[in-house]
Amino acid sequence: MKLLILDTETADDENTPCEIAATLYEIGEYSGAIASISTLLPITTNHAQAINGISPKLTQTSHPIHKTALAFLREMAAIADYAVAFNAEFDSEVVNKFFPDLITVPWLCAMRDFNWGYHSINAHGGYKLTDLALWMGIGISTVHRAADDVRLLVECLNRHKNPTKLVEDAIALAQSPMVEIKALVGYEDRHLASRAKFAWDGDRRIWHKSIRQCLLEDFVKTLDFDVSII
Repeated sequence: MKLLILDTETADDENTPCEIAATLYEIGEYSGAIASISTLLPITTNHAQAINGISPKLTQTSHPIHKTALAFLREMAAIADYAVAFNAEFDSEVVNKFFPDLITVPWLCAMRDFNWGYHSINAHGGYKLTDLALWMGIGISTVHRAADDVRLLVECLNRHKNPTKLVEDAIALAQSPMVEIKALVGYEDRHLASRAKFAWDGDRRIWHKSIRQCLLEDFVKTLDFDVSII
């Protein structure tokens, strides 16, 4: 089984990608990385530069080699069985919007679908890749670049005692459809929804969250408020 482990860095509220990185990873009798790419993507402004440190001028120097890198990425994607991102909900939207038809296989979320055995102090899920890596005894030197996050997730797989079962269990979990729920909270209780990692949708004026249907019942039991399915 081959996984395309992928990460993106984005530059604005439209989630315009300024960097993409991926590693083709084999799961099986001999597990490990097969091939990798990482490239900046040309942009003119980067409103997230304070976070990812990517200068728009630096991205311009990726002309024209970023096209070759993307072509290689398409070759890796073509032979992958699944695409994996730590936060697949985010990265899949970026890829589907800006690189349509690049990923034609199902996505797995390494944060929500993989049962690493790591228990976040946040009972409502959601944690950082760096938290997981440190828990697994993996040193961290840099963050907020796509290639760094891909390498970190690859090393988490390398350290896991049974990556085959880890991925097979994630595939089984991913068969459960995603459902969108909204928090039934008033203005004075909005902090409860925020703390439970619900997101505010200003257009619909609701606190909402997506979750696997099979996990919904147990998740609701951890909440201090009611929810409804949208």
